[in-house]
Amino acid sequence: MRHHRRIALATLLLPALAALPFQVAAQAPKPRPADSLQRADAAFRAGYADLQQGRLDEAERQFAQAVHLAPQIPEAREALGAVLLQLGRFAEAVPELERALKFKPADQGIETNLALALAGSGDAPQALPHFAAAFQKAGQPGSQPADVPFCEAYARAQAATGNLPEAIRLFQLALERGGAPAPLHDAIGSLHAQARDWGAAQPEFEQAIEADKAYLPARIHLAIVLRQLGSLQPAADQLEAALAAQPQSAQAHLEYARTLEAGGQDEAALEHLQEALRLNPDLAGAENELAMNLQRQGRQQEAVPWFQKAAARDPHNANTLTNLGLALTLTGKAKEALDCLHRALAESPKDAVIYKDLGVAHVQLSAFDEAIQDFQTALTLDPGDPQLHYDLGLAFKFKDRMDEAIAELIRAGQLDPTLQDPPYTLGILYMQVGRLDEAAAELKKAVALRPESGDAWAILGSTLKQASRLDEARDALEHAIPLLPGQPGPPVTLAAVLAEQAGAASAAADAAEAAGDPQKADQLRAQVKQLRAQAADYRRQSAELARSAVSHQKASFAMNAGNQLMLRGQIADAVARYQEAIAADPSFAEPHRQLAIAYERQGRPADAESERAKATSLDPAK
Repeated sequence: MRHHRRIALATLLLPALAALPFQVAAQAPKPRPADSLQRADAAFRAGYADLQQGRLDEAERQFAQAVHLAPQIPEAREALGAVLLQLGRFAEAVPELERALKFKPADQGIETNLALALAGSGDAPQALPHFAAAFQKAGQPGSQPADVPFCEAYARAQAATGNLPEAIRLFQLALERGGAPAPLHDAIGSLHAQARDWGAAQPEFEQAIEADKAYLPARIHLAIVLRQLGSLQPAADQLEAALAAQPQSAQAHLEYARTLEAGGQDEAALEHLQEALRLNPDLAGAENELAMNLQRQGRQQEAVPWFQKAAARDPHNANTLTNLGLALTLTGKAKEALDCLHRALAESPKDAVIYKDLGVAHVQLSAFDEAIQDFQTALTLDPGDPQLHYDLGLAFKFKDRMDEAIAELIRAGQLDPTLQDPPYTLGILYMQVGRLDEAAAELKKAVALRPESGDAWAILGSTLKQASRLDEARDALEHAIPLLPGQPGPPVTLAAVLAEQAGAASAAADAAEAAGDPQKADQLRAQVKQLRAQAADYRRQSAELARSAVSHQKASFAMNAGNQLMLRGQIADAVARYQEAIAADPSFAEPHRQLAIAYERQGRPADAESERAKATSLDPAK
């Protein structure tokens, strides 16, 4: 039984045509003229000759003529269906083969070709009964046994309808009957992987590679399984071998990128994603993967067009639409995001993540009532998500519903004590309502969870100062200042703390002297002097930072004005603005870079190189 069964036309032709007048007379009141039968005979023979010579289009035309002239001869319809099958025109083959089967019920060849045609046209459920009938017939004595291509096609139809165990059995049967081991082991492994049975899938892919080390799909599939099992380096080794053998394989580049991403190497993965799309712009999943990579790196503006391409390619993919909506929100386009997220919701109405992202978009639009409703709906779907409780608490805070905000923030922290945001925000909220000790307790949790957070240390210091816990406030602010080197706030707050400590020490010195303890009074006055000197130093530092911030702001404004002039082609005016920016803040590297570009546009390469050198000296990282 071959994959596309060719009818033995020469042996069928003469008996069929010889019997035609009697068959027609018995089944129709008005028999066709004899010349129609002769013309059908000629067309049938011509079609067979064309088929033998590989002229399939001409064979189709001749067999169609034979069917037209003698529609009740099943061999003509069977031949036409078989040729259409070979031409890949599966949907057209189906009705011809169905009519042939009515004349010749349970015919093994027609059942086979009809099964193949239905499967090829995407109707695997309808194909299965015909595969089963042909397979049963093949097992009977005297029948042609089911061959490898038939078993493979039957297996794919079973897989398409979700019957993975039966599909695996049929692929194994194809192996037993001499099928190519590499693609068959790969097919079996793929079905195990589809069932997420990674342990069963791995040895199948390994056997496929053992059978044919150059068989690329098996290496890629084995790498995917190893990645799922957490064996990232072995997965990368397989994909590196695949790329060494076939560097133009877009799929290998894509899976290598995914493996690098699984190991937290987003930047290294990016070039492989870009190469995959260069090699195959239509590669399934690559656009979305690239967009997500850029999104994780914080490059939201670059991610948006790739998400848009992925959504255009698959407009009903809820995951892609959700990611696009989030990217739009993060780039300040919340109104556009709402449309994407509502489309995603239509595809997946019970997805808590979509409601969560809708809430984030509504928060950006200051639509806090809608945001609260979104987050509450999401929590009915996923009540254990601490981030949702946090987001809801934040929305309540924006609406000044403080008690509800506090309850949600507490719940978020209870669900995941490792999150820094709930205690940080809760500490600020407590501080705002005057509950200073509780605020300090929460902010201490926040800095313990993220000790590199200068903002949290600064707010803790300010809160402790308000609570007159000066020693603790000083310690917190001394942590904050090196973490926030450009901000004038923490130094001025620390100066105020030191001044209060100096005032307290001065009062204590006076009390000691009044109590007849001049030695203690002298020690305290020395301490007062030191504290006031330190406070003065921090005030000066704060003033310098404030002036520097103003200068940097002026420089940024001038540079942005220069950038706009460059876009309009006004190069000389842009040069003047960049020079203003440099004069305002000589330590700012970016205006030097932009001035270098402007000088190049003016044909001043030496000046451009000088500015680039200055930028590099100020900011070697770039």
